[in-house]
Amino acid sequence: MRFKLDFITDQSELNIDYRRLVLSYIKHSLEDSVNGNLVDRYYSDTNTKDFTWTLIVSKPKFTKEKLQFANNRFSIIFSADDKKQTGMYLMLAFLNQKNKRYPAEDGNYIYLKNIVQLNQKEINDATVRFTTMPGSSIVVREHNRETNRDRYYTCEDEGYADKLELALKTQAEMAGFAEAAVAGVKVHSVTGRKVVVKHYGIFLDATIADFMVSGEIEILQHFYLNGVCSRRSAGFGMLDIIEEG
Repeated sequence: MRFKLDFITDQSELNIDYRRLVLSYIKHSLEDSVNGNLVDRYYSDTNTKDFTWTLIVSKPKFTKEKLQFANNRFSIIFSADDKKQTGMYLMLAFLNQKNKRYPAEDGNYIYLKNIVQLNQKEINDATVRFTTMPGSSIVVREHNRETNRDRYYTCEDEGYADKLELALKTQAEMAGFAEAAVAGVKVHSVTGRKVVVKHYGIFLDATIADFMVSGEIEILQHFYLNGVCSRRSAGFGMLDIIEEG
């Protein structure tokens, strides 16, 4: 399920670390949902969340501390897996927030004005060319358990396609797909551009990517709906389909 939230703001800017604001807004909306307190369903443990999102603005301008944009408006596009009705729960929670003001930073407020359900694409081929959605990027993370440190890979690193393929296989395995199906996930080509993103005060290396991947159709559909790689529910890894076959 895919849908778009349209916001207006008192000021035509957000903090450059805007993902912190969006995550706060998601949690607030779930806590205040007319369906009861849904926040525990998604934020009571470390289970992988089955949704992703990206923030879209017009005429973006980045400064050291701010994301500035035109017309005091921005949108957030959500994509959610259909299996557990996450998209429906999120949409209903957001509907309860329409026209209510929510505090951002420095005296700024945001207001949800409109919610629009978007067309969702269905994959019918075992090979797909994906691209990251505007505003999104892919975080490929390697965690060292001995040192408890993370390393982030981008398209500028040698062997990035292999690292991306491994991350996709790990995601498919954690989602419960069969071992043989996971082994069949193959990344054939990657082009992209490295970006550095501020997230909760930390700068992450990520990639705006265009890549070709093959695998079972159900796994490819999972990548499209859930996003790919690390920190998906924090606004990373959201994909669109360029072509199939």
